[in-house]
Amino acid sequence: MVYPFNRQCPENHYPYTIQSGDTLNQIALRLEVLVSRIMAANPGVDPYNLRVGQILCIPACPPNHTAKIIQPGDTLYQIAQTYQVTMESILEANPSIDPNYLRVGQRICIPSACASRKPKNSELTKAMQNDINLLKTESNVQQTHESNYGSSTQMTRVLKITDRELQFEAAPVTFTGNYQGHYTAGKSYPYYAEAAMGGQRGINVKDNFGVWHSFGYRVPIS
Repeated sequence: MVYPFNRQCPENHYPYTIQSGDTLNQIALRLEVLVSRIMAANPGVDPYNLRVGQILCIPACPPNHTAKIIQPGDTLYQIAQTYQVTMESILEANPSIDPNYLRVGQRICIPSACASRKPKNSELTKAMQNDINLLKTESNVQQTHESNYGSSTQMTRVLKITDRELQFEAAPVTFTGNYQGHYTAGKSYPYYAEAAMGGQRGINVKDNFGVWHSFGYRVPIS
């Protein structure tokens, strides 16, 4: 079968136009989709004879999953909370993602079948805490922060938190990103300041789940 250059893709698929030098393995790696799923969505395609300009239909997500495009400020916790699923189920559906480094524009699949169960808030929070504890034990950065500063007596209060902004008493700026659930307005959290380098400053603040977050900012040099 030869696919036309103006091919229309079915629902829950998106088109990808073959570029010079592309191979099916490279496309699968770049788009974080299994080769087998690409082949299944494009029956008859010759993986050894891809033509520049040819359109392949890329499956966005498996059945019973919803595609999610990572936006600035997104965290795995916030996404799990929004879709009412556990972080573990998201990681199972997206084994290639780094939970500590979500890339803006990255496409991940959310297992929507879990959403129908809608656990109680307390059950969901407990499940997420278990997931976060697991991630903390696997993160060298978190272990280093906790080892060096886990007993810090320095505290900073959250002055403002919305679904877009966060402000700490210890920093003279407002940080962008959705940290609702991680921090609570008016509550104080352990923190430590990073060494100043020119106009660059930074603070590291532990959240409600015991996870350290790093926030960098610049101040004018007089």
